[in-house]
Amino acid sequence: MNFEKVPGIWLGVSATVYLFSLCLAWLMGSGGFAAGFAAGGALVLLNAWASTRTLRRADFQFRGRATAFILGRFYLRLILLGVCLYLLVKVVGVDPVGLVTGLSVLPAGLVVMLGLTYIANRRPREV
Repeated sequence: MNFEKVPGIWLGVSATVYLFSLCLAWLMGSGGFAAGFAAGGALVLLNAWASTRTLRRADFQFRGRATAFILGRFYLRLILLGVCLYLLVKVVGVDPVGLVTGLSVLPAGLVVMLGLTYIANRRPREV
């Protein structure tokens, strides 16, 4: 298995879960919940995409420099994510439950990806 492709596959599966769940949120939930879900899911997917780009751009030949680069970008994204969440709840007024539910899109994508990997690698029993 090519492990360099795993973050891209995970991001793709998470985006698919996000779009499917967003359709369900619009159909079954209120408009505020769906808006919060859309904002939370978009934030977490953009954060994961930026993390993937940071890891690919890091120069691992110089271990100390790569660690500082990755951690610096991580903390910058973490602060920016906190500010965005605060502004979405206080200024825009999105539903906090929908926002937190949208933030759980990435772990849900991981669970779906692991389930699909299990199904793909299952060996049939001999009869």
